[in-house]
Amino acid sequence: MFFKISVPLASGVMALAVLPVQAQIACDALGAQALTGVSVTSAQPVAATDAQPAHCEVLAQVPPSDPEGWPINLRVVLPEEWSGAAVQFGGGGYNGIIPRQDGGRWQTADAAAAFPHRGHVTFSGDSGHSVDNLPLGPEADPRRASFALNDEAFTRYARTSVGETYEAAMQIIEAHYGRAPELRYFIGFSQGGKEAMIAAQDHPTRYNGILAGDPVSNLSGLNFAHLQSSMGFYGNEGAGWVSPELAPLVTEAVYAQCDPQDGLADGWIADFEGCAPDLTGLLCAEGATEGCLTQAQIDAVTNMHRPVTLDYELANGLTGHAGYPWGNTAWQGSFAGSRAQPSRPAPNQGANDGYVWGLGDAYARFILARDEAYDSFGFDPNDPALRDRIQEISALLDATNPDLSAFHDHGGRLILYAGGASEVPPAEVAAYWTRVIETLGSEVVQDFARFYIFPSINHGGVGPAGMPNRADLFSVLEAWVTEDQAPGELVNASEDGSVTRPLCLYPTWPQYQSGPEAEAASFRCVE
Repeated sequence: MFFKISVPLASGVMALAVLPVQAQIACDALGAQALTGVSVTSAQPVAATDAQPAHCEVLAQVPPSDPEGWPINLRVVLPEEWSGAAVQFGGGGYNGIIPRQDGGRWQTADAAAAFPHRGHVTFSGDSGHSVDNLPLGPEADPRRASFALNDEAFTRYARTSVGETYEAAMQIIEAHYGRAPELRYFIGFSQGGKEAMIAAQDHPTRYNGILAGDPVSNLSGLNFAHLQSSMGFYGNEGAGWVSPELAPLVTEAVYAQCDPQDGLADGWIADFEGCAPDLTGLLCAEGATEGCLTQAQIDAVTNMHRPVTLDYELANGLTGHAGYPWGNTAWQGSFAGSRAQPSRPAPNQGANDGYVWGLGDAYARFILARDEAYDSFGFDPNDPALRDRIQEISALLDATNPDLSAFHDHGGRLILYAGGASEVPPAEVAAYWTRVIETLGSEVVQDFARFYIFPSINHGGVGPAGMPNRADLFSVLEAWVTEDQAPGELVNASEDGSVTRPLCLYPTWPQYQSGPEAEAASFRCVE
């Protein structure tokens, strides 16, 4: 085995030197070790393959304090030839499974294949509950959120499992190698992106680099947006519901108006903030019923993009949440679903309903009301009777503290990224970014953080066919941490690499100048 330690250069930058080191405890002996607050349930050597070098795979548990609760299940991968770095991965949705450990979302194919060969320890956990062992089955709980009926399980999901998983993994790493990691990273997307921000806000001295994608940091407000948009389609007995057959009319109108704004009509909306289409041209003429929308339907689509406004404060002084961006090519399935009325509250929710309805309904039933029979139809976050409970939840659930000074002072590096057409509104991520700048000052933020927008890309990493949707952001972060290579504009590539665009630093976006339309060099990042 090998361990890479940092040695200072004349410039003050840390470089890595490779020194041999023997494992202190063999892989199959880790289960016999006396660890504090964590037990190893399995430790197996795994032979090398073309996809992954030889390693020790450890499964472990952090027990609950509540006898009716569940453990945090975690997986730790210990390479036979260790780089000296460790990477923690965040979860997704309502968690309940041990997340993949493959280098993050929206990375290039080459980066995905190369990640396991970096030699880093990787680890992740299920946050303290398993989808296979919940109070309710999938029919009554299709989004698998009923774990939140247990206080400890909810607290772990909302916040504390990030630290608990880290502490457990560090013990296993140190037992095996005889020393702690030299460098520590966190990679997360969506709920995992929020967990990445918890890492920066709550544990700023533990991590050298953090990569946070589409973070649902204001998760309370996002659930309000989910329910508000759903009521636009489902309220008034579904008068505003837009069928899958009519949805392309909206998408075509949006792209016809917003696509050319970047200087090139290429099926790609480069500036999500500059896209504000007028849908009145879709309004049915008197007596028409086909190939057009009613006013109620236009209002429902417009309502998707309306921000949530609260008459009180959530954690860190927030009073709402951004609306969804225009340009999501999969918006109909995400927001309207394939039937005019959703199931309330179950069973079989999600089979035909808008996806965000299920997420928001799960929040309202299992986190807010803690009642599986609660009907979230017509939910109003400004209801005075709900305010205290909402604020109590927000203080634990949301990761919106803009003061990242401790992470900066520790020398940490942060890369944020978001999809310009995501179901996690990029405007909300941008609003957090703006608050960080207002809190720390632009010069300080420039020293340790970057924020990139992937235009026209939804939460699933999908956008217009053949257009750019990926970049190797972890390599960029790692070069910044280990070699002090501060990133600027990057290259955003299509899946096959045939089309590229600049990946611009927010608030800039790629505008076509001249030259080959498929090449990033033909564009310039503008504001």
